[in-house]
Parts: sequence; C-alpha cells; structure tokens
Amino acid sequence: MRRLYYLVALSILALVVFVPVAGAWQNQQHGAMGNSITNAWSVSIEDFYFEPSEAAIQPGDTVTWTNEGNHPHTVTANDGSFDSGTLQPGESYSHTFQDPGMVPYYCSIHPLMTGSVSVGQGGGETAPSTSQPSMPAASPMPMGSGY
Repeated sequence: MRRLYYLVALSILALVVFVPVAGAWQNQQHGAMGNSITNAWSVSIEDFYFEPSEAAIQPGDTVTWTNEGNHPHTVTANDGSFDSGTLQPGESYSHTFQDPGMVPYYCSIHPLMTGSVSVGQGGGETAPSTSQPSMPAASPMPMGSGY
C-alpha cells in the first residue's frame, strides 16, 4: 500500500514538472509556424512632429498615434494605405500593418511633419528617440495662416 502512495506522489510530481514544459514547447512551435504574438506600439503627435518619427515593427503589429499637441493633425500614408482623418487634440488613430516594407507617412495639414514605419525589416522595436524631431518646432504661426 505504501508503494502505491509513492507511485501516486511521483506521478503528480512528474505532471507538475513536465506539463508546463510541454506547454511552453508547444507555444514555441506555434510561434515558429507564424502564429507569433503581435505587439502594439505608440507614436505621439506633437506640435509639429511625430515622436518617435521612425518605428520598426513586425507584420501584424499595430501602431497607435495620439495627438498630444494643441492643433489638429492627420496621419496619412504616402501610398494611401491608411489615413486617420483629422485628429483633434487628445484623439487617437490605430493601424495594423500586415505587409512587409517601409511605409512613410505625413500630416496632410502640416506636410513637413513626416514619419515612417518599417514592417518586418527590423527587430520589432521602435527606433530609439533622437533629439531631432521629424520637423523642428516652428515659431508660432501668424494670425490668419489657417493653422
């Protein structure tokens, strides 16, 4: 009878040790077959630049742009693949990138504001911020300029 208790205890211990390892191995196999985890990335829209102005992501990742500035802005792909429409201060826009490649974008209200997303060409991380914004902060616009 004592042997039966040892056998049951050993069986439970084996399950506790080996089942999580098998699950982790299975998850690795799914990732290797293309069912990888997607990530969400954030870009701040400032007056008058994107921060960071360049992002390196993987296919299936989503980028969310949030207008942190005091003026309306857009996020518009040069190739027309996405367009946020006008984002008022505090509003956000998200886009999920599926196809590999470089996707440059700009603000259609302030065309000198530019940025880019590199899909599947980097390590899946946003590029480190630099001290240089995509467009230097401009002096206040004169009255009646439409900005």
